This record gives sequence, structure tokens and C-alpha cells, in this order.
Amino acid sequence: MENRLIVQNLPEPVITMNGEGRILSWNSVAESSFGLRDDSFIRKELREVMFVYPDCGEDLFLSLLEVPPGVRLERTIRRGDGRLSPYELLLTRNVQDGVPIHILFARDISERWLREKKLNLSYQNQKIMNAILQISLMQVSLDQQLELILDQILSIPTIELLPNGAILLADTEPGILALKAQRGFSEQQLATCGRVPFGKCHCGRAAQSGLLQFVHCIDETHDFVFDRMKPHGHYCVPIISDGSVLGVIALYIQEGHKSSELEEESLHAIANILAGVIERKRMEGQLVGLIGHLKQTIKELDDERKFNESVITSLGSGLVAVSSEGVVEKSNPAARQLLGRVSRVAVEGGSLNEILGVEVAGEMTSASSPANDQGRREIMVKENDGNKQLILEYATVPREDAMGGEVGKIISFTDVTGLKKIQAEMEKMNRFSTIAEIASAVAHEVRNPLAGIRTMTQVIDEQLADGAPHKEYTRRIIKQVDRLNELLTEFFTYARPPVPSRRPVSLVKVMEDIKPLVHSRLQKNGVTLVEDYEIDLPDILADPSQVQQVFLNLFLNSLMAMKRTDGQIAIRARYIGADHSEFDSTKFSWLRPDNHYVTVYFSDDGGGMEPEVLEKVFEPFFTTRHDGSGLGLSIVYRILKENNAGIMVESTPGAGATFIIFFSTD
Repeated sequence: MENRLIVQNLPEPVITMNGEGRILSWNSVAESSFGLRDDSFIRKELREVMFVYPDCGEDLFLSLLEVPPGVRLERTIRRGDGRLSPYELLLTRNVQDGVPIHILFARDISERWLREKKLNLSYQNQKIMNAILQISLMQVSLDQQLELILDQILSIPTIELLPNGAILLADTEPGILALKAQRGFSEQQLATCGRVPFGKCHCGRAAQSGLLQFVHCIDETHDFVFDRMKPHGHYCVPIISDGSVLGVIALYIQEGHKSSELEEESLHAIANILAGVIERKRMEGQLVGLIGHLKQTIKELDDERKFNESVITSLGSGLVAVSSEGVVEKSNPAARQLLGRVSRVAVEGGSLNEILGVEVAGEMTSASSPANDQGRREIMVKENDGNKQLILEYATVPREDAMGGEVGKIISFTDVTGLKKIQAEMEKMNRFSTIAEIASAVAHEVRNPLAGIRTMTQVIDEQLADGAPHKEYTRRIIKQVDRLNELLTEFFTYARPPVPSRRPVSLVKVMEDIKPLVHSRLQKNGVTLVEDYEIDLPDILADPSQVQQVFLNLFLNSLMAMKRTDGQIAIRARYIGADHSEFDSTKFSWLRPDNHYVTVYFSDDGGGMEPEVLEKVFEPFFTTRHDGSGLGLSIVYRILKENNAGIMVESTPGAGATFIIFFSTD
């Protein structure tokens, strides 16, 4: 009686059976758990009141007898209310009133089983997630990664999954899922599920709602039904990142499978990991594209930089980039070469004030002087090794940063000293040409009347008797007419010099022919002639008679310039070939770089010339003598130009003058 009372008050189900396994009694907990309501269950076999799930025809009593004493047996039992619960069963043997009996203790282990299931599921999930993360690190395409990940998901042992499934991703076309990975799909399924609209079938509804879709069988919610489709259910899990649906995991499950919160949590966790994989892979793709674009941009910028540098380097004009503090940050070779003639201060890293001087640097950076038609300005600078002045033509523009703010100046400049000389020479030639045309016209118009005046005067002179008071007048008229004729001859010689007959001629031979013509004048004026000709001096290419006229004019000019009776005229000639390096290119700009020349220095020790006279010495009709025509040196200049020769004069007041003549040898 006491034992029965203890059994009745136990918190777990207890059933007593005879030696054949037929039920004798049970307590109240067993009654409520297994539906043992009245005496009709007495003498029934254990398997008739405790139904093992799944039903495989097992005789539960015999199974309990087969286990060793004290060992518990675990089975899932369908309870009286239809629910399935895991139980831990322990069968003990006893003797009551000499009769052997069996006592079955049943403990509901749902909580423990749930904990174990959670642990097992968590372990499986961790394995799956680790595998997915490892796959995400593989250097393969996203589609290949999704194929491998799908295989891992379908291998989950804790969910009743069929070997069919798919992963679909949101397409570039809005509202469409595109099939990326699948297992077990028929051709009909591939064609139908290749592109699934949001809201269509279970996958589309999961994508549209962002919620997991579960069905345990094929029902009316299946929008897509295929031929020979086997019974199944579905888990369709949305893949979501930052509130946006990236895709759907579509899993096939056994028909009748009941979902659980644990399974749904597990699938959501896998979907979250997969979302990270997809985002990472897409970011990798974007990053690769960005890096590729960046590399291309860098290459284009580098090519553009090299192109700009090559263009700037090859420029004949100087170019400097000056900071707002006036420091030269960049310069091209032309700028360094030109500024090196102006200053010994290093160009790059040097202050523009130190290189050019404060006044010049300030004017160039502010560009305050008036610009020419090309927007360029001019400024004078002095070379660092003498008093020679250079004319720089420059343009200044602001230097801006990427934001449009001014950070300095860019100055381009060119040495136009030689160009200015050439322009002055051209202007002189144009002026000479104009004067020559006028002189030619005047000489032509005047010569005929003069001829008539001389003829009539001669007739009158012949009719006058010797000693007649007016005969002296007629002779003076004839003398002045002859003087005018000589002047007109010089006009014609300057205005229209004969076309030269250029041929190789010995300069020494020309001088030998001239000396008898000037010998008496030299002796009369007490002037000594000193000659110095280089041995084996090559022939010059010129008209011999015109060369004689050039030197005759130079002799006459020098004799008139020398007032002393102990003066000296020196002639020195040498062959310089094509090496013109000793001659200043700005002064001798007309020297052709590939021509070979013989240079003649014709010097006297007369009174020399003032700078203002020196500038105009070759201009027609310019003279410092009251009885001079101003055409002697102009004729020299014109004849030499016609013979492809050139002339320059150097003179210092009180120290004589030197005419430097260049005759071409080819």
C-alpha cells in the first residue's frame, strides 16, 4: 500500500506490467501522458498504449528486456493528445506477492532533447558557415561559389532536406530573380525558374515580402507545377542585406515535414552569411573594376604627364612654374639655359627675385606692361657675364589647383634679341629698298635735264672768247653738272646695282689689284697699310669688280676719317669655315649655320664713331661730312648683300673703327 502511494505521487509516468508485458496499473501522470483513462487498458500490451514514432512495428517491451539492467532506452512517443515527445524509458524487475512484475519509468526528456538538438544544430550550422566562409575566400566567380555553397546547405543533416534546391539572386532588371545555382532541376524547371518575378510562387513571395516562406506539401500556393513532380515541401529563405533583398535560397523538404523555430533560425543565419558573401563578392568585383579603372586613369594621367613633359621639354621657349611665394618649382631645359645666362642662381628651387631681380620678377609675375597683339610682353634683362642686354618676350598666366584656386604663376618666355635684330635689319632693308626706288626715279628724271644743261653750257662756252668775263661761269656750271652726274651715278649704283657675276676669286688677288688705285692717296695722307692674310686662304664666291668697289669705298671712308698723318689701315683675313661660335648670334644673325666663310677685318685708327652714328652708318644719305653724299657705305652694304656676304662695324669714339666682312666660300 505504501509503495503504491509512492508510485502514484511520482512526478513521472510509471506503468507496472506482468511478466508477459501486459499492463497492470499506472499512476496519474502516465494516465494524463498516454491517455490511460479507465480499466479497459488493463491487461493490454505496452505497445498498444505507448506508440513509438516512427512506427516500425517495434515491440517496445521486448526492446526494454533486451537492454542491460539499469540502461535507459530513448524513444519518441506519441502522447495521448497526439503530440510527439522524446522519452527516456527504464524497465526494472520486482517480485510482488511471489509474482514477478516489471515497472516502467518514463521520463519526458523534451527539454534535454531540445537542448541537445539546439547544440547539434548549432554545431552543424557552425560547420556549414565555416564551409561557406572558406568558399567565399576561393578565387572563383560568384556563380561557382554559389554552386559550392548550395551543396553545403543541402548536406545539413538536422533538416529533412531533399537533394533539390536552388539559389536565385536579384537581377539587374528590377523585380526579377535570376537562377544562379541549382541541384536536381529538370529542363522544364530550368526554363521556368530561370527568371522568377517578385511575388510569383514561393521564391517570388519570399523576395517580395522579405519573409521566410514554408509549405509542407504541394498545394494551391505552388504557382509553378511541373510534369512528374514528386511530393515535397519548401523552405524559401530571403537573402537580405541592409533591408534590400539580394536573392532567395529555395530548399526542397520531405512532404509533411513540420517546421521549427530552430530550423528557421538556422536558415536565416545561413542566409545572412550568404548575404555577406554576395556583398563581399560584388564589392570585390566593384573594387576590381575600380582598381582597373584607377589603373587605366593612372596610366592615362601618366601618359598625359609624359606627353606634357616631353612637349614642355622640347619647347624652344622657356617655361617656369612659380609658387605664390615666388619660388620656381618647375622649369624646362630652355628656361634653365636662358636663365643661366642671366643669373648664376639655381633655377629650380630658387627665388625668381634672386634670378631676375626684384623689379623684373615683379613685372613678369604681375604682367603690368602692355601686351602686343599676341598677348605677350617684352622686358629687358642683363646677362650675368657682361653688359649685354637681352630682350625677353613673355606671357604670364595664373597657375590653379584642382579646386580652381590660384597657387602661383606659369611664365613662358623667349629670347627675341636676335629676332629684334632681324626685324630691325628687315626694316632697314625695306627702308633702303624704298629709298633706292626713290633715288632711281629721281636720278632718271634729273639726268636728262642735266645732260641738256651741260650741252647748252658747252655750246655757250665754245662761243665765248678766251678771257671773256662770263667764260668762268660756264666752266663752273659744267663742273657742277659733272659733279651732279657723279652723284647720280652713285644713286644708280646704290638703287640698281649690276647683277653680280659671282665666281671663285682670290681675295688676295683682289687686294693686289686695288692697292695701285689707292697707293698715292695713302702716301699723300701718310697712312700705312698693314696686311695679314691666312696661308692657303680659300677663294671667296663673289663678283671681283664689285668686291673691288667695296674695298675702294672702305679705303676712301677710312682715309676721310683719319685726320693724322701717321695713321694706319690694317686688313686681316682668315678662314673660319662653318664654325661661327665666336660671333654673337644676335649681332650676326644673318650668318647661315651651314655656310663656310672667309672673314675680313678692315680697321683704321681714325676718330671712330659715336653710338648714334654707328646705328645709321649704312643708311643711305646719312653722312657726318658736309661734302659727303652719304651713299658710300650704303653702296658697300647693298653690294655685299647682293653677293651673299655681310658686313658689321665695331667702333669706339677716338679709337678708330673695324669693318668685319663675311664672304661665303660656297
